[in-house]
Amino acid sequence: MNTKKFTFKPNHYPLEPGMRLLEASAGTGKTFSLSHLVLRLLTEKEYSMEEILVISFTKATASEIQAKISSRLLLALKGLENIKTNSKVGTLDQVLIEWLELNAKKKSTRLRLAGQILKALESIDHADITTIHGFCRRTLRRESIAIGCDIDPEQISEEDNERLMHEIIHEYWKEHILGINPLHYKGLQMAGLSLDNLFSSLSKIDNDPSVDFIVDDPKINSSTELSDQFEGWFKECWEKFIFHWNKGGVDLEKYIRNQSLIWKEMGVANIKPFSPKPRRDRVLEITDWILKYTIFKNNQETKLTPSYYVVRSNLLLKDYFHPGKISEIEARNDLKQSISPYSTLQCAIAELWDKPAEMTWKHALSWCNHKLKERRSNSGIISYSDQLKALDPGANQLNDITKNQITKKLQERYKVILIDEFQDTDPVQWRIISEAFSKSNNHVLILVGDPKQSIYRFRGSDLSTYLNARKNVDRIDSLLTNYRAIPELVSGLNTLMKCGLKNSSLEVPTLSSATKAKEHTATPIEILNFDVTSSTTNNSGEELPSKSLVEESIPSIVTTTILRLLKNEALTTNLDDICVLVNRHDQAEKIRDNLAKANLPSRLINQGDVLESLASECLQIFLDCLAYPTKIANIKRLAASPLLQWGLTKIQSSDENGDIDQLVIKCKDWAQGLQTKGLPNCLSELLEGENIANLSERGRLLGDLQQCAEIVQEQIHIEGLDAHLTARWLRQQCNRDLKHIPELRRPNSDIAESAITIITVHRSKGLQYKTVICPYLWQAPPIPKGPIWRIKGSETWYFSLNTDGDKMKTILENSINESIEESERIAYVALTRAQNKLIVIWSMATNQAKNPLRYLFFGKEEENYNQKELSIKTMQKWIKDQDKNITIKNIEINKTNDFWSSTNSSEQLSIGPTPERALDQSWGRYSYSKWISSATDKYAYPQSPRISEEGKDTEQIELRAKDVDSNQFVSQLVDVKYSQSPLAEFPRGPVAGDCLHRILEKLDFSLPITDPKTASLIEDELRKSSISIDMKSNVKDALKRVLSVPLGGALGNLQLKQLNSNRCISELKFDLSLSINDNAIKSIDIYKAFRKNPDSKFGKIYPKKLIDLNISSKGFFTGSIDLIFYDKDNFKEARWWLIDWKSNWIGNDMEDSKSINCSPDNYSQKNMYKQMIEHHYPLQAHLYLVALHRYLNWRLVDYNPSKHLGGYVYIFLRGIPKTKEISSYNLKSKVPGIFLEEAPIERILALDKLMDGTK
Repeated sequence: MNTKKFTFKPNHYPLEPGMRLLEASAGTGKTFSLSHLVLRLLTEKEYSMEEILVISFTKATASEIQAKISSRLLLALKGLENIKTNSKVGTLDQVLIEWLELNAKKKSTRLRLAGQILKALESIDHADITTIHGFCRRTLRRESIAIGCDIDPEQISEEDNERLMHEIIHEYWKEHILGINPLHYKGLQMAGLSLDNLFSSLSKIDNDPSVDFIVDDPKINSSTELSDQFEGWFKECWEKFIFHWNKGGVDLEKYIRNQSLIWKEMGVANIKPFSPKPRRDRVLEITDWILKYTIFKNNQETKLTPSYYVVRSNLLLKDYFHPGKISEIEARNDLKQSISPYSTLQCAIAELWDKPAEMTWKHALSWCNHKLKERRSNSGIISYSDQLKALDPGANQLNDITKNQITKKLQERYKVILIDEFQDTDPVQWRIISEAFSKSNNHVLILVGDPKQSIYRFRGSDLSTYLNARKNVDRIDSLLTNYRAIPELVSGLNTLMKCGLKNSSLEVPTLSSATKAKEHTATPIEILNFDVTSSTTNNSGEELPSKSLVEESIPSIVTTTILRLLKNEALTTNLDDICVLVNRHDQAEKIRDNLAKANLPSRLINQGDVLESLASECLQIFLDCLAYPTKIANIKRLAASPLLQWGLTKIQSSDENGDIDQLVIKCKDWAQGLQTKGLPNCLSELLEGENIANLSERGRLLGDLQQCAEIVQEQIHIEGLDAHLTARWLRQQCNRDLKHIPELRRPNSDIAESAITIITVHRSKGLQYKTVICPYLWQAPPIPKGPIWRIKGSETWYFSLNTDGDKMKTILENSINESIEESERIAYVALTRAQNKLIVIWSMATNQAKNPLRYLFFGKEEENYNQKELSIKTMQKWIKDQDKNITIKNIEINKTNDFWSSTNSSEQLSIGPTPERALDQSWGRYSYSKWISSATDKYAYPQSPRISEEGKDTEQIELRAKDVDSNQFVSQLVDVKYSQSPLAEFPRGPVAGDCLHRILEKLDFSLPITDPKTASLIEDELRKSSISIDMKSNVKDALKRVLSVPLGGALGNLQLKQLNSNRCISELKFDLSLSINDNAIKSIDIYKAFRKNPDSKFGKIYPKKLIDLNISSKGFFTGSIDLIFYDKDNFKEARWWLIDWKSNWIGNDMEDSKSINCSPDNYSQKNMYKQMIEHHYPLQAHLYLVALHRYLNWRLVDYNPSKHLGGYVYIFLRGIPKTKEISSYNLKSKVPGIFLEEAPIERILALDKLMDGTK
């Protein structure tokens, strides 16, 4: 059909019925033109808004068109009002002014036009301006009875459809794959079968409604178990291979040797692994391998079948005898394809290698595809592709009567159809539209598109659909004015593209610019020629660098280029004017990392997943530490991570100075408070001010980290996850391969008001930026991969794991050509995003000859040039001599320490007013640990906030021989020598101490120490603390001593194992008010209280030490008592005591000592007294006795402290002797390891009054 071609004129474009094409180029204002046509259709042809159907490719573009139409109608209304009031034209564009001149001369006409526009504006929100899927959904809802589908099927989102596919694939894997022989399964894995690959193939099948997946092999039954079928497929392939090998294996090797000789004589250099005279006898190797599976017994031959793993492990089959190897050498050296006389044997080898896996793939995809459709149907949901198939006139599911009925109703409903982005339409979409409207004489069908921007082949869009429709339209109108780029840039692009898009066979029309030229001296188009070897790569005989080697340097080139741009064009270029276009998300991440090193902020606009970012990796490290806070390897990973940034020296010294222990304690505290405190708060406490400042200088890391924390926190809130489950959840999310990323997880790294944009070319379509950098267009498109292949003109998928065979070679060649064609259209989109300046990086690398720039940079003759001729001189001859708006520069990588900084503000900064009064820092929540932290304690470990707040004491203070007088280690009982403590070699430090505390907190004293519950408790706590399970027996022995030892003193022979759960309370937490007539309690006040009962312990010397604590507090005093109990069966007659577990290590492990000495001998009353004094344990004990006193006063009827308040018992766990080592003499002198004192009543009451508010 000889189609008439015109230049588009907005106010003279015909609006009569018929099918027409409006062909645009990038930046030529097709959305503006479309909205103006709608205005004309509504007013000049008097169509209603309900009669107009506008279809676009995405929801975003559909919304944009609706907004543009609304704006156009409002502007037209304003223009009519201006004429009425004789106002100035103002903001009206020239097209609208012309329209008003043509159509609004008479007052009556203006009133009619205004009424039509107002009516349209009233209904614009309900107009059918939608995507093709939205159109299908509305049609299905209206015609559900005729079609025979659900009346109102629920549309499943892409994300939910992906989840359903993952669920079905996992079901198949469990029911079928895991049921086969494990060695067969291993072979299938080697053949590429995996959950991710299966998902990728199923997605292709489900998302493309124009191609069906049909398995017509009678040997494959997807409704029956895979395991039995697989055995049959594999055995058949094996036996076929054996038969043909025995028949022709030797001759095949002779043929390969002869063919190698022919190649050598032709001058072919690289024919590896083949050789005319090979050193190895590969036929013998294969024959011997086969014989391993043949057993001779009693003159009978039994043939066995190996596993598929064994076959896939024999690389001779793949790398030597497989027909693909010969084809590979022929393709590599541009040789004519040879015809092997032993093709039957080679086909048998190929089938043995691939067919079992191919049959499994087909079984899997058939089963999963059927289940997916069945599951959606049973649930009353419909996918995007299901919607298209349901209305597809070419599908068998619609009979002729139904088709005609639907077509008639559509024709009655719509009179005007405008299809935007028509180049992205697939065959099914076009069949639906074409069947209803293209053949009608009563409908206006306008197709709007740009074939040069057809870049969504992976979504099913087909350029041939556009080109076929183009042949049948009544006329073609071209948009030839560019409203995006400055004239100089448009001129340069015209020069680059004057030969069109060669591979796609598409013309690129010469455009004019409607944009005013701007004053600038820089050339609008720069081509940066990069030679990775820093010397010309085009010298004869010199090999090109690899693609990966060149790509490594690109981020540095981009950063250097941007720094140069900001320096040379500082007055006209801002950060947010610059856009970097990439092909893949990993390229974007590398460029962002490099920009961050130069302090250049950037924002990533892509479909990426923030849970796959560096920030997510850092958060995972932090959560692993919360889940397992005592795993030192995890803690050190956290210390070395970007979150804390400890240097090597600090990490190496952290074991000695306690920094690692401090981090362990904090992680344990954050883990316990995760649900109440929240992950973002825990993370904030970890980072603190300095680290937050450091992260903020590393580009988007801080912003991404906060986004990741918010996502994880929401899951913690919804599912009530603890630290272990939270760490596991994040790891699972990171391992999931999501094709469609939920909006919540897309990075919103806009961390600066002004930032460089980094975006994929596909997502940049429709966008524009002042300066565009294209660093990767020198790369050829990747070679397409299977295992499912789309054949041009076919309506079914073709399945093949290898690319051998005539049919598959043709399919692969066509697929490669389609990929090359699309790559130049992608390049066209990239090059046309710029408004003022375009920078393109050019380089040469191995296997990149099919890149889209060669034809643009070297002209029509580029395919005839050899490597040497593809030089910068040739490029200049083709480009620069024809257009002064293009410059070509050589660039090299020079390491630079350039660092970008924003322009200093001229605003004068000043400090705020000084507060007139000091802030009151005395009010707060205090504890024993917090009070004593002000004192100097060379043995103290840092405490976590939680432990500090609760007043817990999990320290294992070490008192070594070198720190005290030697006579302090001599037992007061000269005639007694105690055995070594079972905890002598138990780990020291706060983690080990906390482990022992948790065991004692949960331990049932009445159970025998050999009870399985006790053993299980010990094992669990040791594991949680990452302490060797070998310590279990040591802990059991120590607990046996603790529970069996008489407490002595005022408690006599009482043993802890005599206390059942009714006689004691573990972990009694308390809060006591602190104030004296609203004034702070000070050290001197406590000192005075301690002076009561001067004859009791700690009544004379110790009170003076309290002055050094510098206490000044009001608010609350908090703590947690390890254990309280009463000493007689009748609690009314009994006295109440408190116990505090102490795991302090007092012993000798000096370098000159042959063994560790930590026995009850070291835990004499004198040594324990020293410990009590030095670490202010008396203060802790007395404050806890005040808490116990108040508890009893509230709970015990007729409570009398003199009668009922017993005292405190400090049990040093490492110092308890065996029961048989205790005599009555010991009890009178008090037991080693047990420090006991009866309550000094006057002192306790004085402290009680002090804390109650009266001195």
